[in-house]
Amino acid sequence: MKGKYSVLALTLVLILGLSSAQAQAASTPTYLGKTTWTATITDDTNSNKIGATFTITGGVTKVGDEFYLFQGYVIPNGDGPFVISGSGFLNVNTLEYTLSESQWHTSETWRDSGVMHVSIDKTNQNGAFYDIGHDFDQGTRAWDQRFTAGTLSLSGSPIILNTGSTAPLLPLLLE
Repeated sequence: MKGKYSVLALTLVLILGLSSAQAQAASTPTYLGKTTWTATITDDTNSNKIGATFTITGGVTKVGDEFYLFQGYVIPNGDGPFVISGSGFLNVNTLEYTLSESQWHTSETWRDSGVMHVSIDKTNQNGAFYDIGHDFDQGTRAWDQRFTAGTLSLSGSPIILNTGSTAPLLPLLLE
């Protein structure tokens, strides 16, 4: 009987000790800054778009360990913004993202959405992307599918990816 109370007391002490402990995150998210890339279309379901360029503006946040977030946009001339966000990880020397996107066209009734894969070289921060979209025209009730691929060239200041809890965050030079 005495052993039963000892086990009960020990269990109670462990429960109380664990319930009063505060969980600590292994690392703190760190906003690394904002920059721009020039995207050049190299393949598209609409061959008239091949060779076209546009600017992607985005911010990168290191969530912890090898994991990163991206929030960004493209503002086309005379149309609604293209909103882009998602997550990824640093795979050796390549930042790999899966991003979702949407656009509300201001000049027509199309509403676009899609999923994009982006690979960015850690060293020069240039890369490549491909995008698969599924768009809807509210006016005609028509659906459209698209594919676009291209290259990314860093046009703003590089984002310093080598930050950690023991190294100070180096200043990011914005455009």
